[in-house]
Amino acid sequence: MRNDPNGPVLEVVDVVLIDDREVHHGAHGWSIKDDALDRVHNRAITSGRGLVEFHNHYIGPPRFSRIDETNLEPMAGYVLDLLDGAPYGAAVWAEGSLWAEWWRPAKTGGVERRPFDTVVSVGSSLRVLNARAVEDERFARQLPLLGAEAQASIGSLRVALVGAGGTGSHVAAALAYLGFRTVLIFDDDLVETTNLNRMVTADHADIGSPKQLVARRRMRAIDPLINVGQRPGITVAESHPELHDVDLIIGCVDHDGPRHRLNQIAVDSRVPYLDIATGADHTAEPAALGGRVVFVLPDGPCLSCLDELDPAEVARWAKSADQQALDRQHGYGTGSANPSVVYLNGLTVHAALVELAAWLSGSRPLATWLDVDLVGSTRQSGTQVGPRQVAGPREGCIDCGGFRRSRSA
Repeated sequence: MRNDPNGPVLEVVDVVLIDDREVHHGAHGWSIKDDALDRVHNRAITSGRGLVEFHNHYIGPPRFSRIDETNLEPMAGYVLDLLDGAPYGAAVWAEGSLWAEWWRPAKTGGVERRPFDTVVSVGSSLRVLNARAVEDERFARQLPLLGAEAQASIGSLRVALVGAGGTGSHVAAALAYLGFRTVLIFDDDLVETTNLNRMVTADHADIGSPKQLVARRRMRAIDPLINVGQRPGITVAESHPELHDVDLIIGCVDHDGPRHRLNQIAVDSRVPYLDIATGADHTAEPAALGGRVVFVLPDGPCLSCLDELDPAEVARWAKSADQQALDRQHGYGTGSANPSVVYLNGLTVHAALVELAAWLSGSRPLATWLDVDLVGSTRQSGTQVGPRQVAGPREGCIDCGGFRRSRSA
């Protein structure tokens, strides 16, 4: 539970069910008996958590009835006082969708009340429970593949894209094509001539322009309704609270330093993180050319668990600028940029998006790790894309092991 400036961010970590015998049916409708309410409120008090109440209506659209509204205001005031200002939420189900609102003490006095931006379910599928149906004709030919619920979730998910270069530019364009409508781009690099062989959002006239700016312009050209925010790149010291307030993080960074920081943020915030990486080594025999896709999910293994981070690279990134300059004088961190090509970035990104689409639609289980190999082997030449079996979280992992222990305590 966090009380961010734009509204509370809540995660459901405990559920208390109300038995039918604890519900009273009277002349003015259904109501929960006092003993049951006391049990729920006491659980919230002893745990120090906020409280969200769910109930259902048999017919839609989901909205609070007049009877609900009569009781919500006094209940919200009572719970806010009881829980010492922790947020209170209420939600109603109807016809397979959800309407949810929150209350919290206002800074100017009184009570602040607003709808939740998104209510997201993370499990066998990724779904926004309070998403609105999409009726835009532009998506008519992908709706049969994704389904109406997945397309609605796509239109409501708040996505952070970290890195808008070679791989990030492919992600940016694809997000706009698929119908994502709220995207926050993190990048502080400028377009260079050497980017133009693979950066699909930029052309020659964009040299010297911020990568996030040209990405935003291209995304808005694809879909004028998309809302694209811009932020500087990831740093060692900053907390980056915006990343705690999105529903999905997509990382397209070319260094394990910021990749490790994103891994930490994903673990701390329990926001799903899709990490996309590509690499090439033309000096090897045979040449190496491939990519890797990993989904870091709540309660799943993180990048540190999977040994996908180079500790020396992470440590160099965490040093001050002066120390990094001194390291370079002594031969550390002086490697030149790796070769890169547009089709490697495009293939890896779109393989990742296939998995994301499967997760959103629930059409099949998500492959949380993909290997992309454009070279193959002497036994099996040619491009190969395949899932890798992933073990569970590693006990005592430096990034997520302690976090899980603290949550279960």
